[in-house]
Amino acid sequence: MNSLVTLVLPYILLYKYWAIFGITLVAALAFPVPPGTLLMASSAFASQGYFSLFWVIAIGSLGNIVGDNIGYWLTRLYGKRVLRKIGFRKTLESEKYEKLERRLKKHPEFLIFITRFEVFSNLAVNIICGLGEVSYRKYLIFEIAGEVAQVTLYCLIGYFVGDNWQAISGIVNNSLLLIILIMALFVTVFWRKIWKKK
Repeated sequence: MNSLVTLVLPYILLYKYWAIFGITLVAALAFPVPPGTLLMASSAFASQGYFSLFWVIAIGSLGNIVGDNIGYWLTRLYGKRVLRKIGFRKTLESEKYEKLERRLKKHPEFLIFITRFEVFSNLAVNIICGLGEVSYRKYLIFEIAGEVAQVTLYCLIGYFVGDNWQAISGIVNNSLLLIILIMALFVTVFWRKIWKKK
């Protein structure tokens, strides 16, 4: 089990829902704690009556959504200004970057939804959406849908495997990473085809 999970788990047992909210929020802001593993653990405790599964799902989703939205708005308001100051002006003004922004603004839905299932791709897409000033309404709808789906999936796995959550956690995390890579490849090929047609 990840040493950070071992370090953080006692706080979940001690502070319960407050800890779940705080940890998922901080994880959404790029702190290297695997929120899926912690949600599985919390749900395993729910299967023993220590937590309510409904509240683990609701509060875990809320923590992720709040953290992602903070990242989106910080990047949207200050991202380009900061990147220009630290030497990325040419990148931001390049034709390739402008094309990427235009594509993302037109069809961000699937990318936002699917990347909620993997913490680092999730962070990258939050930053890209913020920098590209993707419609907040679109971002929020698919962000919420993706986070609720992701949290519910992890929580149901943890709830039904109970004491075996540690063994299942590694398998699930590796499987989801593989699925994300396949989906990223699919999205890339799909976007290239659309771009060539235009």
